[in-house]
Amino acid sequence: MRQFELSGALLLLLFGSASVQAQGVEPLGATAAATHFDTSAGAELGIEQAPDASPAEPAHDEKSWKFATVAYVWFAGAKGQSDVIGPAEPAHLDLSFGDVLKALKFAFMGAAEARRDRVVILGDFTFIHLDAHKGVGVRDPDFVDAELDTRTAELTMLGGYRVVNKGPVALDLLAGGRMNFVKTSLQLEGPNRSADGSVTQNWLDPIIGARAKAPLGGKWSLSLYGDVGGIISGSDLTWQGVATVDCQINHKMSIGAGWRYFKVNYDKGDFLYDVAQSGPTVTFRTEF
Repeated sequence: MRQFELSGALLLLLFGSASVQAQGVEPLGATAAATHFDTSAGAELGIEQAPDASPAEPAHDEKSWKFATVAYVWFAGAKGQSDVIGPAEPAHLDLSFGDVLKALKFAFMGAAEARRDRVVILGDFTFIHLDAHKGVGVRDPDFVDAELDTRTAELTMLGGYRVVNKGPVALDLLAGGRMNFVKTSLQLEGPNRSADGSVTQNWLDPIIGARAKAPLGGKWSLSLYGDVGGIISGSDLTWQGVATVDCQINHKMSIGAGWRYFKVNYDKGDFLYDVAQSGPTVTFRTEF
């Protein structure tokens, strides 16, 4: 009798377990299959699924204006000739950076940039005041000493379009103008005679240019800039080239070092300004 009761209890327990499984306690494989089936069915019925819990990264807004300023120092020497006294020979310049530094009275150099999507606007301004004795000469035996006091300023404004914009690689095509301001005084002294003259000239050069940037690996990149102008109006010819290697300090600041060459050849009446400046440059760029 006790054996019969024990057998009946075992049968009842097995039956109860089977009933519980039939009512919803399913194996893991069955649960996964049911979940997959429910999701597919919801999609077929047009039921919108819940969004992914992980937050999406915000899209980069290319439609807003972005600005940057560039402070730079240009360790340039100067070579060429300048004429402000009509009958006399032009004054020949051969100033090293050391000569320029000794003659320097004041200097300011800076640039700015604005960009919206592929539209680019660039501005650059330099002002240099020199009072030079060394490195200035005249090919005239009547004069043995020359002093040149010159104030030069260049304001460049360019607008353009970014024709290549593939990640860190960029190429901008630019056009605009450069306003030149020159005030020069020249004093010549000799054993038998002396001469002096002063002239102020302002002129506008139409400019076309290009700017490119490419990565070098890690935080390093290469920046190239060049422009050419005058010819049809203003200078007989003016052009410049700048190449720098830049290092990204953080997402807003970078520093760079390289070389800059700038040539202006302007000849009008008794005034001649045919000067090339070249030397290393150091830049510091801040983005906003």
